[in-house]
Amino acid sequence: MRSPINEYRETTDKDKLRKEVYPYFNEKYFKKPYQVLDDLFDTNERVQAQKLRFFLPGRIYTWKYDPLYKDFLDFYDTRPIVLVHSQYVAETTGNMIVQGLNLNFLPELQRAQTMEVFYQIFKADIKGAEQMIEKEQIGVMRNAWQFLTDWYFTIKIYNQQARIGYQWAYRNYIIPRITSPVLIEMEDWHYIPFFVPKEFKGKAPAQIWSEYTSHKSELAKYAADKNRSKEAKKKFTKPGGR
Repeated sequence: MRSPINEYRETTDKDKLRKEVYPYFNEKYFKKPYQVLDDLFDTNERVQAQKLRFFLPGRIYTWKYDPLYKDFLDFYDTRPIVLVHSQYVAETTGNMIVQGLNLNFLPELQRAQTMEVFYQIFKADIKGAEQMIEKEQIGVMRNAWQFLTDWYFTIKIYNQQARIGYQWAYRNYIIPRITSPVLIEMEDWHYIPFFVPKEFKGKAPAQIWSEYTSHKSELAKYAADKNRSKEAKKKFTKPGGR
């Protein structure tokens, strides 16, 4: 895997990819997610991951989603692309929840920047996962597993240092309301910044990205201390969700 931000900047056919990535993902991950393509470079990792009973932290998934409280949400995504952080049982409801960053809610440059931060922190993890994939095993991000459950550290890295405004896209998803979850294989990660969502409800992608841009400076401020980071998580983390 190459540096995501370098790959993004060096891509000369961005408009072409914006048109082509959705149909490619639709064929590989949405319509027939567990069918290995007749392609020399295709792997069966997503098929192996489908057999697991949990989501792998540090890996990116997509799924079909029907929010429980959709009537109260001003916008939501029925086909999120999520960098998974953790999975847990909610104390109040007993629901199984998966938490993570829905990359669709970020403009393409910020997606590439977010993935670059992840890449720089977890180069060794990524290399190890790629080696496992070459051996036809599932690529596990062992260090990411621990890092991504630490909200304070996550928000400090992504907001204070990278100025991303991470909370904007951070979501909780009720697992029983998820259908057809599928692992997006690492060979396709470089396409993610160019994925143009088509299954948003309530607002168009351009409107959501514009609102993110207008709030970005405010979002990024919440990294000064643990208390403010906790406040930020409550204020900006939406049940996109629930």
